[in-house]
Amino acid sequence: MLKLIRKMWPLLVLGFLVNTAYSVMWPLTTIYLHGDLHLNLVQSGLILAAYSGCNVLGGYLGGVLTDRYSARRVGVGMLIGLIVDAGGGFFWNGLVGYPIVLVIFGLLTGGMLTLITAMTAQLSHLDGRLFNLLYIFINVGLVVGTASIGILYHGSLKPIFALLLGCYVLAAGLWAASARHFERQASRQAPVSRGKTAPVTASTSRLSHVQLIIILLSLVFMWVTYAQWMSNVSVYIQNEGLGIKLYSYLWVYNGVLLIAVQAAMAKFSRSKVLPWQILGGLVAIGSSFLQLSNHSGVAILFVAMTLLTIGEAVYVPGVPALINTYTVGNEGKYQGLVNAFSSLGKALGPVVGGVVIAQANSFPALFWLCAVVDGLIAISFLVGVVPGLQKG
Repeated sequence: MLKLIRKMWPLLVLGFLVNTAYSVMWPLTTIYLHGDLHLNLVQSGLILAAYSGCNVLGGYLGGVLTDRYSARRVGVGMLIGLIVDAGGGFFWNGLVGYPIVLVIFGLLTGGMLTLITAMTAQLSHLDGRLFNLLYIFINVGLVVGTASIGILYHGSLKPIFALLLGCYVLAAGLWAASARHFERQASRQAPVSRGKTAPVTASTSRLSHVQLIIILLSLVFMWVTYAQWMSNVSVYIQNEGLGIKLYSYLWVYNGVLLIAVQAAMAKFSRSKVLPWQILGGLVAIGSSFLQLSNHSGVAILFVAMTLLTIGEAVYVPGVPALINTYTVGNEGKYQGLVNAFSSLGKALGPVVGGVVIAQANSFPALFWLCAVVDGLIAISFLVGVVPGLQKG
């Protein structure tokens, strides 16, 4: 694993820098729009919807552009755009400026995250370990980014945008210097040679359109359920009288445990076990909601978060690795679809959860529904995807 890190460190650090910037911005959005700019929840929701839509669009366009043009030029262009956007936000973050900056940020960040994933797919040798390593670095960025908010944000966004500028300038320099090397390396890895150099034999089967649709829809519904932890669970914890600090501690625990689980996964992940890895992740995520639906208290919250984190750690990197294993070429397009459908689920999740709570007036009802949805996704994957892969 250390050898792979030494070889791929520029790409991994790029993922860390981009996700650090992303993880600083998105938790602040609702707080700043509603609390500082004094927009009502409907107005804030419309801006967030526009941001999420651009994030989905950026994820898809980033993949298409990466397939058609030089990844180096596409990446440098998007990073320069992010530098300009962050510079604009540093000086212009009022009622008009901030929503515009946010929408551009969503579009370009979606594109960059797809480019990074697509390049990882091209360099993966049909081996899921590089995806696991990338996910470790991305989650370190998540921990650093979210931890930076408490240090940097005290009513002014200038320190936040200064951090973004630093991340993007470093990322642009790193990508400009290393991208050509990665492009040459990827160009030598034609599908045939990848099968020879991979630790496991490349599969001769391909994903059908039905299998691909099931996998992509599983991403949407999984993130709809997962997003409850990022939104409505915080309200549930406060209603239980446990305090918002506990919610913060749960996410610190999530970040640390993710890194530990992914470090172990990076040593053992192989393409032949990816379908079962994905199934296991879905079962663990669904089980976390079962815990919440039947019990309450601090210990149960940490047990549920443990299940959620293990499920996330094995499911989320497993999906792009599986798609890359059973498709040939057009990595940007396929990884763009992965990021776009994931972003769609994250955008819909808080809205769906809010509607369910409003109608049922019950958090346990929401948690039961999430568990059922994750169970149905797992059954659909087991019935609609796994048998076709085993025939290959």
